[in-house]
Amino acid sequence: MNQKLKNYYQQHYSGILSFCLPIIIMTIYFMFRHVYPFGKSTLLTIDLGQQYIDFYAYYQHTLLHSPTSLFYSFAKALGGNMMGEWAYYLLSPFNLILLLFPKNSIVAGITVLTLLKYGLAGWSLNYFLQKQTQLKAIFIPIFTLSYALMGWMIANQLNLLWSDALIFFPLIMHGFYRLFQTGSRKVYVGWLAVMMIANYYMAYMICLFLIVFFIWYSVINYHNFKSWLKSARKFISSSLLAAGLAAIILLPTIYSLSVSKGQYVQRDLDLSLAYMPWEMGAKFFLGAFNFSQIPEGLPNLFVGGFVFFNFLLYFVCTNISRKERLTSLIVTLFFGVSLFWQPLNLLWHGLQFPVWYPFRFSYLISFWLIFLAVRHWQFSPNYIKFIKIIILELILLSYATYLWFDLQNFTYLSKTKIITTVTLATITLVILSQKNLKTSRLIPIVLLCTSGLYLTVNMVFSLNSLSYLTYNKYAQPSSILRSDIKRIKKHDTGFYRVGQTYFRTKNDGVAHDFNSGSYFSSALEKQIPDFYGQIGQPDGDNYAIYANGTLLSDALLDYKYFLNPKDNSEIPRNYNDFKNPVTLTNRKSDLKEYKLISNQRLTRIYENPNVTSIAYLASPSLKKLSPLYDLPTIYQTRWLNDVAAQMPNTRYFHPCNFQEVVFQNIKPTNRLTGAHLKKIKPKKAAKVIFKFTPKTNDPYYLTLGPDCTSENVDIYIGNQSLKYSRTFRHTIILNIADHAKGQEIIISTSLKKKKLTLDHFVLYRLDRQAVKNSLAEVKDHTLKITEHQPTKISGEITVPKDIKKILTTTIPYDAGWHVQIDHKAVKTFKVQDTFLACDIKPGKHQIQFSYRPPYLILGAIISGISLVIASYLYYRQLKH
Repeated sequence: MNQKLKNYYQQHYSGILSFCLPIIIMTIYFMFRHVYPFGKSTLLTIDLGQQYIDFYAYYQHTLLHSPTSLFYSFAKALGGNMMGEWAYYLLSPFNLILLLFPKNSIVAGITVLTLLKYGLAGWSLNYFLQKQTQLKAIFIPIFTLSYALMGWMIANQLNLLWSDALIFFPLIMHGFYRLFQTGSRKVYVGWLAVMMIANYYMAYMICLFLIVFFIWYSVINYHNFKSWLKSARKFISSSLLAAGLAAIILLPTIYSLSVSKGQYVQRDLDLSLAYMPWEMGAKFFLGAFNFSQIPEGLPNLFVGGFVFFNFLLYFVCTNISRKERLTSLIVTLFFGVSLFWQPLNLLWHGLQFPVWYPFRFSYLISFWLIFLAVRHWQFSPNYIKFIKIIILELILLSYATYLWFDLQNFTYLSKTKIITTVTLATITLVILSQKNLKTSRLIPIVLLCTSGLYLTVNMVFSLNSLSYLTYNKYAQPSSILRSDIKRIKKHDTGFYRVGQTYFRTKNDGVAHDFNSGSYFSSALEKQIPDFYGQIGQPDGDNYAIYANGTLLSDALLDYKYFLNPKDNSEIPRNYNDFKNPVTLTNRKSDLKEYKLISNQRLTRIYENPNVTSIAYLASPSLKKLSPLYDLPTIYQTRWLNDVAAQMPNTRYFHPCNFQEVVFQNIKPTNRLTGAHLKKIKPKKAAKVIFKFTPKTNDPYYLTLGPDCTSENVDIYIGNQSLKYSRTFRHTIILNIADHAKGQEIIISTSLKKKKLTLDHFVLYRLDRQAVKNSLAEVKDHTLKITEHQPTKISGEITVPKDIKKILTTTIPYDAGWHVQIDHKAVKTFKVQDTFLACDIKPGKHQIQFSYRPPYLILGAIISGISLVIASYLYYRQLKH
């Protein structure tokens, strides 16, 4: 048995080392950083902690408990097609590992998944190098370690959804070579299809690289047009066949993109440079990464000193043909220009500049560097001329000197990093200057150790520059939220939405299976944030937050329950040092209007007595309600009037004056709305104090324009900070008082900058009784739901005679929704530029809403045909 193991290791040691070394290095680092399950820290940072982990929780719940949520979820803001989310975030086959972990241990699952992907990236490149090069097995782990721990992988450790590309790409490249070496399509078509299914975004970049690589391969290997044309046909047809196999995912995803991310395609051509090209060299130094590089930084190209020096030496290696080196130089220049010239950068990113994480395609450039380095090492002589070593050392020292004296422009570097880089790079060059480079038994071991140290130091410098959530910061809020939702579902099994005044993230709904109304994803349909921007809720290109609802919007959007955290002063003495793990994120005084149904140790749950339903009758005038931004009180008024068939001039929100306004270090002004406030003494604190005393117990709301974000101003109610979303791009509406008749309310605004614009800064009183009267009309004609699933809702509704009505919903319009009235399909249309609606006649009706992702069936047909074609081609090849 021991001999068998020994023989197996001798035959496969490069693969074993390629897989195990990255895992061992990263595991040791995680242990030192006390990453869960080795300690109380986690890998959760930025999007992994704020977005992806919630999708992984949704992934677990969908596959184990709610398969129909795969296609559609009402936890996606107000509801949405989930095909885009699966295609971008969740279709990695490696995610199945997460099913082995309970929901409360998903953080440990993410640690295991991360380590596995490091190992598989190394193994995958090893497989390619063994199959497609004549490189000695003893040298392969040096290159595979450089690949698995490249700068891109370290910087994007948190973007687990992208790292599949590093695993599948070398296998695709192996298939590419086999396509032309043996004529076999199966490896290329199969792995390219898998990549397209696992992550279409990374697959798109790989396809662009393959086109360039095919040109490089053609120039080197084909000498007549006829043979090239034959190969080009095979390359194109095989690539299309792979796309056909993936069509069942790609076609529904393309539709999803067309109504979400695709709406933001860059239409103005920017011909500028992202940065000066020579600055790129800094990214080859150790630890050339920090948090500021994530929103807008330079491409992550680090591959270690050994690979980088071999890449440079490739172009002066006379053992490689001049034709190949010249072609490689042209391709390298194209890749290089792509990394700083915006038009090419835009092309690589699908005609859309990325929001954070710039130059996402740079892993392909790193592969290219490693590929050429391998070719140099494979064809170079046993000894590298000393003059070449000296030139490389001079280049290194010259650039290091430039960085040293211009360090203020390279904030992600430090003198320590520069010195360490020069030291380890010089040691690498000394090793490369030795004779018998490829025949010595000791040198491969020394090179592996040196490269391992080089890559490990870079990894430590880079990852130490980020901060991470502790396990409790994730687990405690999640546990509290899960408990509250479980309590609501036990109380009410119907369909409804749940509002929050405490959040862990914007994706709490998908993480814990409830309809929250808030969401953060690049696949969020554009119509949702557009609608939120009109009703006074925070919105952005890829997020929407239902945080500041009014009595009116809560009722019309079917927000039946609200979660509210207790203040620290209310926490039992024996709990968590008197601190509540969940804290108030948005002030909502009008919860006093709602019924308290649960009073727990840390939270309260309220029920909204004014709630309507997901569908109700409305006046046909709702069809004419046009978009209106930055005036949420007017929009909400028109919305309710059109639904309840009230007179157009019925008012609910009444503007109020402040009784006193005090300016401190700011020039006084009589007009507040639209006022441009400016500090008199720029270096001193400046404040405006607004005072008013409510004359009724009605709710009072304050609207704020987009200049009043937390970056520009601090707002207080009395001595307490006003809790509201940190960022927003349209006017929002905030509830600041309720049942406060006769109590003086003091609002103070402290300027953080020299200037502040009070756009749409208006105080309103909401006429509670008028709202209730109108909502009563709506509640009399709502859909009584008898069955609800993520893709199907059934119910009954009665339409009064002699009154023309439409059936409107708060289901976001989507071509995948189909409506049947009394078992007959009816035509749907969009109202408010957002919601699904249809015409309906008087009488009692059975209503059924059903959802099927657009183009799913067509995609399945194309995939089926492609599978038949692929099977036929494979059978024919076997036969011959």
